[in-house]
Amino acid sequence: MNQSEFFVSSSLEKVFPNRRPKELKQNLFNAVRGDTFSFQLVYYLSHADSTDRMHYYDIVAESELKGMLIREAELVPAQYLATENRDRYYISTSPGLYPDLLKPSNGRIKPLPDQYRSLWITLPLEGCSGTYEFRISAQGTLVDPDTNEENKVKEDYWETTLTVTILDQDLPALDIHHTEWFHIDCLCDYYHVKAWSQEHWDIVKKYIRFAKNECEINMLLTPIFTPPLDTDIGGERTTIQLVKIMKSDDQYTFDFTGLKRWCTVCKEEGISSLEIAHFFTQWGARKTPKIIVWEDGIEKQLFGWHVAATDPAYRIFLNAFIPSLITELESAGYDRAHLFFHISDEPNDTNLDSYVAAKNQISDLLEGYQIMDALSSYEFYKKGCVELPVPSNDHIEDFHGNVKPLWTYYCIAQGNLVPNRFLGMPSARNRIIGVLFYLYDVAGFLHWGYNYYNDENSRNAINPYVTTDGNKAFPAGDAFLVYPGPEGNPLSSIRNEVQKEAFLDLRYLRLLESRIGRESVIEIIKEDEHSSFTFKDYPRSSEYLLKLRCKVLQELQK
Repeated sequence: MNQSEFFVSSSLEKVFPNRRPKELKQNLFNAVRGDTFSFQLVYYLSHADSTDRMHYYDIVAESELKGMLIREAELVPAQYLATENRDRYYISTSPGLYPDLLKPSNGRIKPLPDQYRSLWITLPLEGCSGTYEFRISAQGTLVDPDTNEENKVKEDYWETTLTVTILDQDLPALDIHHTEWFHIDCLCDYYHVKAWSQEHWDIVKKYIRFAKNECEINMLLTPIFTPPLDTDIGGERTTIQLVKIMKSDDQYTFDFTGLKRWCTVCKEEGISSLEIAHFFTQWGARKTPKIIVWEDGIEKQLFGWHVAATDPAYRIFLNAFIPSLITELESAGYDRAHLFFHISDEPNDTNLDSYVAAKNQISDLLEGYQIMDALSSYEFYKKGCVELPVPSNDHIEDFHGNVKPLWTYYCIAQGNLVPNRFLGMPSARNRIIGVLFYLYDVAGFLHWGYNYYNDENSRNAINPYVTTDGNKAFPAGDAFLVYPGPEGNPLSSIRNEVQKEAFLDLRYLRLLESRIGRESVIEIIKEDEHSSFTFKDYPRSSEYLLKLRCKVLQELQK
């Protein structure tokens, strides 16, 4: 048999074929109920077998705890890893293959010569307390390619045991808003289904369920009409308008059947809040969204790039539409505390006038409701144009202490010093957001790419398994958090699992705060650290995050 190696690494290691990841030396762990315990089983085959037989291992993971999940950490191609505005804290910015996709596995692995690979093993810790053992073993197998006969090789056997003690305490639920923009049209395009057909609805429901249960997403972008996002001027995206709009003799009527179904699905899957699609185009709010209307029985695109934001005809439409929309949303169980509206995405000082003009078209109709937009100019905010700004994390310092509630986001441009989740970044840079959100008392996190499977400005659909950078438009890993799996089932990524751990960190810190107070928790976070703990200066090592979790659990045990 070949010389093989097996060992355990933490979930914060990215396992590349050509470098040995750090081995996780400890085998005793503590947690509380509601945690999700994840680690990697790394394997390596030192040289090729001299026989013609195929070499496999069967990995068996056994525990009294239920719900264990084994997935294979697959490599994906990445060409564009970072913008020019970047720092030195990347694993690499060179094109190549990067570990990211988590593919379901039955535990059988085929090691490749001279390559490190890993299985991602996840164990949800729900509904129990006490100490449990978790045994992992590897049994070598040789398979004759001609006969498919298998030969177990008893002497080539590896095993280890991990022990998890679950404290008799429960993690609180995530107490901040978390939204990742859900691009419904990308599901139509990738799976080749008609918008809002039964097939489409089935897929949409799977993605919503995954968003809530596997991504800690509790707020969803709702396509009352096709959201005017990431589209060339004059271009358009696949129509995914939920509300059917009719017009006759200058009077509007609405069929909210699709919206009611959407709200029902969201409620059933635990989505607590909705953000409503933007009422004006991106980057300046100069035009109206693509809105399809049945006028005297004929389907027309009544609004879009050909209609100015301030056109009186659009105001007439809004006068009829918004009150009816709000009534339907509230009757579906989403009151004003759980509704967020948008004017236009990412306005700046150069388009202040057009943004204000667009907002004036609609602000009286949304009086008393939360209006939020991604906005990184504090001077723009000080003019009173946006009540709830969502600054990028490289501009959050201007807003911190001056805006409450404080939200933040990151995307393409946030690749210098601040946290992000690009494929070329270490996982610790992704996970640190949980600690920073706690220190800054962040109330909401927004990201633009739950499942954006298009290239720049939606000119073409892409295959996310082949193109992870939107055809060199965005640093790889920016545009989507999940991969489109078979039969409409989303598949997770390492970035998603690590981000989920960040939110678990936040929940742990909230739990500890309820025991010892916020100031004591902050002391524990900053203990022995020389960084100033800002979004640009924070501990950058995986070891810091692992030690912090241990410190928190030690305090909870007292």
